[in-house]
Amino acid sequence: MKFLTNIKHYLGKRKLDKFLLHQRRRPAVSNFESAKSIGIVYSVSTTDYQDIVEKYVDFLKGEIGFKKIRVLGYYDGPQLPSFVINQSLRYLYFTNKMIDFYQHGKCKETSNFVKEDFDILIDLSKEYCVPIKQVVASSKAKLKIGRLNDENEKFYDFMVDMPDNTPVSKFITQINMFLTQVKPK
Repeated sequence: MKFLTNIKHYLGKRKLDKFLLHQRRRPAVSNFESAKSIGIVYSVSTTDYQDIVEKYVDFLKGEIGFKKIRVLGYYDGPQLPSFVINQSLRYLYFTNKMIDFYQHGKCKETSNFVKEDFDILIDLSKEYCVPIKQVVASSKAKLKIGRLNDENEKFYDFMVDMPDNTPVSKFITQINMFLTQVKPK
């Protein structure tokens, strides 16, 4: 079974690379002050991670004042874990049962999310996850933000350099610092 998963992962990455070669978009820098909408994608993993995402969304709504925030979580299992069920009304989720052979999201949650024209898209996931990267690559967001590594260069307009073991809360702090200080043209 692991062998088949590795093949799917490899083919999914190749399909993404081909998609990115033909993609034409014009990135535009935004900050917290100029942006009107924000999208967040992440991999559902633990209750602590879920709590951090929820607190970040609350921060963006309350302190920053975003009215339009969309959150899309991916869970690498057949059904959502119990700690996410209550949040399924606030956020969008998809699971590995909602992806195709190439590990690309083929459900209304992902298609509706990528159609949104966000000013800023933030990927909070730590590892390379084909379903998440497919959403990021397909998104029409003007500014895409994620973690720095060689595989991510083609997906993001701004990347934060953090060690792999850095908690997501530190990553969020760095994103906030950038989005507070950057001046759009």
